[in-house]
Amino acid sequence: MFSMILIGLIGGILTSLSPCIIPVLPLILAVSAGDKRRPYLVVAGLALSFAIITLIGSVVLNALGLPQDTVRWVGIGLLVLVGLGMIIPAIGRILQAPFDRLPKANFLQSKVQGRGGFAVGLALGAVYVPCAGPVLAAITVAAATGEIDATIIALTISFAVGAAIPLLGFALGGNQIGQRVDWFQKRGNAFRRGAGAVVIALAVALAYDAPAAIQRALPDWTGAAQQALGEKIQAGGATAGGSLEACRTLGASEAHDCGDLPKFEGLGEWINTDKPVDPHTSGKVSLVDFWAYACINCQRANEHITKLYDHYKDYGFEVIGVHAPEYAFERELANVKDAVVTQKINYPVVQDNDFVTWKNFNNRYWPARYLADHTGKLRQIHEGEGDYAETEMVIRQLLQDRDPSISLPDPIEKGVEAETREPRSPETYLGAERSKYQWNAVRGERLGEHDFGTGETPELGFYSLAGKWKVAETSITPQSQDAHIELNYQAKWVQLVLSGKGKVTVKRESGETEEFDITEDGSVDIVRKDKNEPELITVIPSEGLELYSFTFG
Repeated sequence: MFSMILIGLIGGILTSLSPCIIPVLPLILAVSAGDKRRPYLVVAGLALSFAIITLIGSVVLNALGLPQDTVRWVGIGLLVLVGLGMIIPAIGRILQAPFDRLPKANFLQSKVQGRGGFAVGLALGAVYVPCAGPVLAAITVAAATGEIDATIIALTISFAVGAAIPLLGFALGGNQIGQRVDWFQKRGNAFRRGAGAVVIALAVALAYDAPAAIQRALPDWTGAAQQALGEKIQAGGATAGGSLEACRTLGASEAHDCGDLPKFEGLGEWINTDKPVDPHTSGKVSLVDFWAYACINCQRANEHITKLYDHYKDYGFEVIGVHAPEYAFERELANVKDAVVTQKINYPVVQDNDFVTWKNFNNRYWPARYLADHTGKLRQIHEGEGDYAETEMVIRQLLQDRDPSISLPDPIEKGVEAETREPRSPETYLGAERSKYQWNAVRGERLGEHDFGTGETPELGFYSLAGKWKVAETSITPQSQDAHIELNYQAKWVQLVLSGKGKVTVKRESGETEEFDITEDGSVDIVRKDKNEPELITVIPSEGLELYSFTFG
């Protein structure tokens, strides 16, 4: 129990130090000035309402038969009323009337001072959408599935307290400015009206989801720390196979054997498709993306996933966005449909409001992506944002395994992770259609049989052919026993995409020779080494094999 409380506390602190807090900071600073109690009341109201709404808000709304986004709109409305009360004294007096009916004892009067701050905090807790993390995921899934126990309650309270600590620091800072600076002291009424305008402006911005644009534009500097907590906490529910769990800790730069893709069950409405999409039987390379539309991390990731989908959808690639709601209002189908349009998502999306499929995958994070090959085998898991270039590289590998003759467009992900990698040879196609890295390419008509003689030594990043070869649009086939390829590359590993049955012999600069038996179409790792260094190798395929490309990692 103590460890869970500590995890919740740390998770809450990290959440309030993330970019997600930036859009609400002006409001917290503005409404905290004035009475010394106000910062505590603002933060207490926010923590209380956030904890209650997160844990049991959805259950209460279901029991009352109310839409799941009721609390959000009530919170926005309350913010507008409080803001108007700060600007227009007459409205402020109406809002104050219920408190004036309380007994006039001094100790009671002192307790209701700063009540506007507490009301703002309550309203803010209903609309505050922090960055998703594994701690919040655990609370949300438990609340949605009715698995609330003492541990989850303790986790929720500690998370709310942790989130409140940095916010209280900001609020106290705003209060101290208001107390000490003469400008604020002399212009108290004007400042109160200005603070009211800030409250209303934030309410309107929240209604139109405007803060999300700010949050998307900022890097999530606490993302790595929050993801580290994922190793300490599970979202509960069914436990997936051991190979799946082992794959969570493996690198994103290559495909792994992660077992069968878990089942799709308990799903709701589908969007962007006329019928359900089953990655187990579609025969396509499929990326399953768990997301929630208000999750800023997800919004940033969706931009990359949509780009990958648009780039490879015509080559046997599919994306299924499994929408698992982080908040009650995200359960509403109309809201999800609006978000799909707003975020320009054009691949199939399905609701997982009961977290059945989420639990089948033993998922614990928003966003999280699971990449499967065309046979329905899980090949890569990535939790959180980033590593899009690496994911694209694996997608390309799986598409080539699915169809060795495929001619893929150039990669599109060239983000920070791609730019900071060590120099590496580009994907190298061997057919006439895209043989731009052939050192001794035939001039004129490239298709047909050609004798390249003894070949030439290519420069780094190129290859040359030797012996007799039949050159097709997307592949080459050896036509003589002395046919071979001289490949001058730089990478840690090399894959050869090919089809047919036979043998491939690889001679290394070190003098080592390795032979590979080819029994099925797809890709074969012909080089694996620890360092990314240039090397010239000789690749000798047996007759009957059809070679398509080299890929590097």
